[in-house]
Amino acid sequence: MQRELTYHVPFDRLVQLSRSAGRKVYPHIRWIMVLMIVVVLAACAFLYTFGEEIRDVADDEGIPFATELAFIGVFLAFIVGLRLLRRYQLRLMKNRFNFDQIVRLIQDDGGVRLSTDGVEYYLKWQGVTQMLLERDGVVLSHANLFFLVPDTAFASPEERLSFIREIYGHLTEKARAISEKHLLPVLGPAGAA
Repeated sequence: MQRELTYHVPFDRLVQLSRSAGRKVYPHIRWIMVLMIVVVLAACAFLYTFGEEIRDVADDEGIPFATELAFIGVFLAFIVGLRLLRRYQLRLMKNRFNFDQIVRLIQDDGGVRLSTDGVEYYLKWQGVTQMLLERDGVVLSHANLFFLVPDTAFASPEERLSFIREIYGHLTEKARAISEKHLLPVLGPAGAA
């Protein structure tokens, strides 16, 4: 069965989809975050309510600023919890898909094709919205999708520079204006103009 569909998805709906899909794919992450916030709020309420008593007991033991130190401790524990939660979420993402794949890039007159065994993207020249330089490669962007072409993919620095110049030459005026400040170190003022 062959099917062709044409449709439009507004930006606001894509934002909602991002949130909704994230909640559905990783539902327990959200509940852990809510639990962390409830625990922090409860700890802060406890410290606020019993702060004077805690301070009096701590002063008797020779610990100044005990309530303030406890507030700082709760805050630091929350920050550490957020970092651990982020690491956990990244581990869950890695288990969903093999991100360690070989990417094949093919540049033609119409755009750039990036493909792996499981997925293929074709960026038409008017679809490349920005070009960036990272410390270890060149980034092609289409809206919020970013594709890194590592420096190790190029045989030489000259080939990398040639790639950057060719892609930059195909960018739309708007994409050039956005990309220019990022590419000046490589292209120079004359090359970016």
